[in-house]
This record gives sequence, structure tokens and C-alpha cells, in this order.
Amino acid sequence: MPSKIKGYAGKFLRVDMSEGKLSDEVFDEATLRKYLGGTGIGCKIMYEEVPPDADWSDPVNRVTIGSGPLGGTAVGGSGTISIVTKGALTGGSTSVQANGLFGAYLRFSGYDGIIVQGASESWKYLVIRDGGAELKDADEIMGLDTYEVGDFLREFYGVRGRSASVLSIGPAGEKLVRWAGVFVDHGHSASHNGSGAVLGSKKLKAIMAFRSSGSPEMADPEGLKEVAQRIYEDVEYFRGTIGGVETAQKSGSGSLPIKNYTTNLWDVEAEKVDTFGERYLRDTYQFEREPCWGCRLLHCAMFRIEDGPYTGVVEEPEYEQMAAWGPVVDVKDVEATMMLSALTDRLGLENNEAGWLTGWVIECLEKGYLSKEETGIDVSWGDVDAIVELLKMISERRGFGDVLAEGVKRASEKVGGEAAKAAIYTMKGNTPRGHDHRTRWAEMFDTCVSNTSTIETHMSAMGPGAQGPENPMEVSTEVARTKGLMQLEDSVGTCRFNTRMNNVYISEAVAAATGWNFTAEEGKRVGLRAVNLMRAYNLRVGIGAEYDRPSTRYGSTPVDGPTVGISILPHWDAMLRNYYGLMGWDTETGIPLPETLEELGLGYVVKDMEKL
Repeated sequence: MPSKIKGYAGKFLRVDMSEGKLSDEVFDEATLRKYLGGTGIGCKIMYEEVPPDADWSDPVNRVTIGSGPLGGTAVGGSGTISIVTKGALTGGSTSVQANGLFGAYLRFSGYDGIIVQGASESWKYLVIRDGGAELKDADEIMGLDTYEVGDFLREFYGVRGRSASVLSIGPAGEKLVRWAGVFVDHGHSASHNGSGAVLGSKKLKAIMAFRSSGSPEMADPEGLKEVAQRIYEDVEYFRGTIGGVETAQKSGSGSLPIKNYTTNLWDVEAEKVDTFGERYLRDTYQFEREPCWGCRLLHCAMFRIEDGPYTGVVEEPEYEQMAAWGPVVDVKDVEATMMLSALTDRLGLENNEAGWLTGWVIECLEKGYLSKEETGIDVSWGDVDAIVELLKMISERRGFGDVLAEGVKRASEKVGGEAAKAAIYTMKGNTPRGHDHRTRWAEMFDTCVSNTSTIETHMSAMGPGAQGPENPMEVSTEVARTKGLMQLEDSVGTCRFNTRMNNVYISEAVAAATGWNFTAEEGKRVGLRAVNLMRAYNLRVGIGAEYDRPSTRYGSTPVDGPTVGISILPHWDAMLRNYYGLMGWDTETGIPLPETLEELGLGYVVKDMEKL
């Protein structure tokens, strides 16, 4: 029987796809306190169970889908899950999150998380409810997109709306597109580094969790509600990220990613920019909200395009979707941008990679680095119909889409020449988030040094002078100082927009949930433990300091805009040494020092690092 530890459902579900067997995995209280859940537990499992030389598609790879001690509680956005696996793009550590309802319903059904291993001979989906689980044949849902899967399963099981939550992969995940993602409750995306491709390699199409009647016992429920209210009051005016394109364009900051980083100036009419504004979009298109668990913020709504070529219902796009399908590919019709955002989600593709890849193809065709004969399709800036066809080619691995399905880094290296120099990615192999990081140095530096090849900390937690470009050493110092905060959040089961990496409030909430005397310093150490485990795993894989860098175009010098002629690269080596030192790592190799690992309770990792 699972132990009755306050704040926890008490068990993980281990799913062996090769054997078709399900079993319970129970962690003791010391382990839960050390890693909490979500990212923390996932990193522990990956490090201990996935051999460094295993391929991402090897059945021995694990996919841990976890909530944490705050999942399904009064804290806003606590339906969040974190997925940890060996990623398809980098071949290294992956930790990626999705919001929605799934994390809460998983806990109500009696599980704190799921560990998926092995690979089935035939496609399956998993049903979880009331403390039990069952694998089912997935024949009837194969080929369905990520919206259709959830709709079909709810109808099949006779449940309505929010009575169940569905996690799934789309057609791209079925075809093992390396940058396919995992999607929850339609458009909630946990997709960086090919998490959907890994689930596809295991032939697991979907997981359905019912809103069962159980819930973990909290040590101090009233105290938790009080902390949850303070957390909400700290963020209550947040209105979502959707209006970010308008804000960035009007600010003149140069942070908008335009035409594959060929410029920092978007040639777009003022009235068009206004249509990308949050107020305009909500007033014109919003018709209902679909909030995540416990969330009171104005975010996650449904939009309806009433007429025209893009008529239909879409989930409210995030800023990064609007950027990818707006300025990155020079689409100026906001309704086309919303349609492309929804299509990307439905096909099961990761949005950022999709935008950067499309922008790269367009630039290569425009400059003659690629020909229509090679690609089988002619795509130009703003050509919406051609972009739709390109995305379908990729999700089906059809024609040149098979090359693009490998991601920006591999596709550009295959083409070679000037085309290779035009591609935007980190040297680990993933693409960055949706800004022009050449004017946001903290984000570029963090993206490149992160273990997951996407942001591992956030500017909102940094000091006011941390952005650059005048202060490169402060940038690297602040990136190091704030490491661990995101990973704490991702280990407790809450949403970034609600808890804002506030380790004081998060740790107070954990203490109320569990009854532990859990301090902010202990919370930060949980996050740093995950960061160091992911770093150590990558080093064992062979992803060392030489990969902590941007590609040629990603690290290029702006040719116009507010930071014209200013480059981060002359400072990069000094920034790296400063960052490594502050993290307690060797300043040349980035290998965690024995005393750092011992201090974090990771002494068992020391022998692996000594071998390097």
C-alpha cells in the first residue's frame, strides 16, 4: 500500500509498453522531499535508468510525466505536468511542461506521475481513473490530430468537457518527426526537444485521466489556501502573452524575431500591428474561457474566426505562436497567424521549431540556397497556403518534409553551404524561444547553456540590468543566480504564470501541503539538484562545454535596429567561465565539481564525473 505522506497521492504508475504491464512505484518520504516530483523525480529516473549511449528511440528510454505536491490544489495553474526524457533533437536531457487539467486529474485518480518505458508492437492508449489504469488498443484514434483525439475519447467514454483530461501526440508524433510534441487538453503544449517523438517511438498515442473523486490529503489545507491567495494577488493582473507581438513592435526594442533574423525591423502597417494587440484580439474573437486547473487569470480562452478563409474555432495562441507565424515568416494577417498556430498544435508539432524551420526554408529559397526542385514546394514570405502545405509535408514525412522532420540543425547541415549558416538553433540541436535574442542577451545565453536547449531560467526573476548588451558579465551572473527556480516550480506541479518562480511562496505552499519545515533555500536546492543532474547526464552523453553556444545565425550581429553592430560573441567565453564558476562547475569544462554535487546530495554522481 502507498504510504500516507501528506501532499502526495502516494504512488507513480510504471507502464512497460514492451510487456503491456502496469505496476505501482512508491517513493519514500526522503526521496520525495529531495526531488518533490515533476522535473525533480523525472531527472532522477532518467539519470539512473537511461544509459547515456541509448538512442532517444530506444525502448530503454524513459518518459516521466509528473505532477508534484501542489498539483490539483488551491494554487492557481496546478494542473501542470512536467515531462522528462532523453530528447530526440539533442539526444540529451529534456524537461518540458504543459498546463491544463491533466496534472490535477492524475493526482485525483491516485497517481503523482507516470513512468513510461519499453515499446509496444502495436499502438496503445492509457486510461487512468480511481486509482487504477488500463492500456487499450488505439486503432480507432490513429491519425487523429491532437484536438480530435480528446474529443473522440470523451465521446467514446460518455464524458463531457472538463470531466476528463487527455494528453496525446498528433500525426507528427506517429511519424516520429524529431520535433513532435505532446499536447494536453487541445492546445497546451509540452513539446521542446521532441517529447512527442519519444512517446511515438513507444507507440503510446494518448493518456486519458478522469476527474476522479480522490485527492491527496494536505497537512494544512487552510494555510495552503492562504498562501495560494497571496500567490494570486502577486500576479492577478496578468492577461496572457497573446499581445506580445504588438507590444514588442511598438516598443522598438528590436526583440521581435523578424524574417529568420535577417532584420530587426518589421515592415508592417500600423493598423495591422494593432490587430495583434491583446485587447483587440479578445474583443474581436474571444467567446469563452477554458482555464487551467484553479487558474483565475485572463488567459487560455477560445477564439472564433467568424468568416473568411480561416473560419473556425482556435485556442488562444501564446505570444510565441503569434511571433512564429507572424514576423518570423512575415505573415501580417492576424487571422492567418491564429490559424497556423492551431494547425501546428493539431498536427502535433513544436511551434518554435516549426516557425524557425519555415523561415529558414523561405530565406534559402529566396537566396537560392535551395531550389523548388529540391524542396518540391515554393514558399515565400507571407505565403500562408504554401506554409500550410509545408507543415503537412513535414508531419507526414512526405518528400522534402522528411528532411525537415529532422529539425533545423540536421536539415541545414544536410543541405550545407550558405544554407547551413542561415539556420537558427543552439549547438545542442534545439531552437530558441520566440524573440530575437540578439537584443535579449540573458535569454540567448541561458538558452545555449541550458541542459534542455531551451530557457532554464527567466528574465522576470533577474535584476533590472541583466539583459545586456552593455553588461555581459552581469548577464551571466544573473543567469547563474536564478538557476533552480524554474526547476523547483516544475517539480511541484504549478504554472509559471501563476507562481512566477517565487521560491518563497512556493516553498511555503509545499510546507503547508506536506507538513515539512520546507524553506525557500531548500526549495532552491531541489531546483539546483535537477539542473546538476541534467548537466551530469548530458556530459555522460557527450554534450559538453563546446555545445554551450549558438549557431552562426543565432549568434549573428544585428544589421539594423537598436543594437545594430553589437555582438554578444566577443564576450561569450568570459561569460561562460563566470557562469560555470558561479554554478560550482569547472570553469573550463563545465563539469560539476565534487563538492557541488556532495552539497546537493548527489554524491553518487561524483564517480561518473571523475571518469570524464
